[in-house]
Amino acid sequence: MPLEGRLLRLVVYNTRYGTGTGWAYHAPFPFAGSFRPTGKRAALIAEFISSLDPDIVGLVETDGGSFRHRGRSQPGLLAARLGHNCIFTSKYCIPRFSSCVPVFRHQGNAVVTSLPVVRTSVKRLRKGIKNAVLETEFDMFDLNLVHLSLGGSARRDQIRELAYAARVREKPMVIAGDFNILGGEAELGPLFEAGLVNADPKWGRTYPSRNPRLGLDLILHSPEVSVSGVEIPNVDFSDHLPVVCDFTVLS
Repeated sequence: MPLEGRLLRLVVYNTRYGTGTGWAYHAPFPFAGSFRPTGKRAALIAEFISSLDPDIVGLVETDGGSFRHRGRSQPGLLAARLGHNCIFTSKYCIPRFSSCVPVFRHQGNAVVTSLPVVRTSVKRLRKGIKNAVLETEFDMFDLNLVHLSLGGSARRDQIRELAYAARVREKPMVIAGDFNILGGEAELGPLFEAGLVNADPKWGRTYPSRNPRLGLDLILHSPEVSVSGVEIPNVDFSDHLPVVCDFTVLS
């Protein structure tokens, strides 16, 4: 089915690898939840995402198959449940380190989609340890899934690099993910100057999930993408809230 004019649903969700949230995550010691089994919570996340009937899912902080999930890929299992395809990449830029440490090498981002994929690639931004841009090209548009640096200086350089990509794009573009803009929306100025806009005009807050104060998780798009609705479901499977966006791509 042609994508032009078709209503598509994109779900973007930082799932924290299915390790949980709240005070229990830090008991009996800080970040203890990072080492616990994730099967039950990951299954709840997959069930929730499936209920949204998405065409594309952008997963940030998803587990590609560590011991926490008994060697099984969280995005792979979601893809199998939905009958979609899955593209996964590690989010770290230190190949030797990330490939040797059991948990780190499975921590990454993924795109799960039912749409025909023309091409996929992983671009590494020049700054930051978390520097992966998972590029997925569809027939009518390009999707870049990101998880930007917590460091302000590196993040500014990453945003400038993404803005350059937006200026030289050949197709309608969507850039989505966890932007970590701790300094607020003003940080995204270079992307707005490059012609992108926020899909959510209300700038909904997504972090922390139990009392959202920051709008870290965003979907930005070029003018050829027409957004019909954005929702931020109030669920507590992760320390972030998901963003659900319905859109069409114009010719």
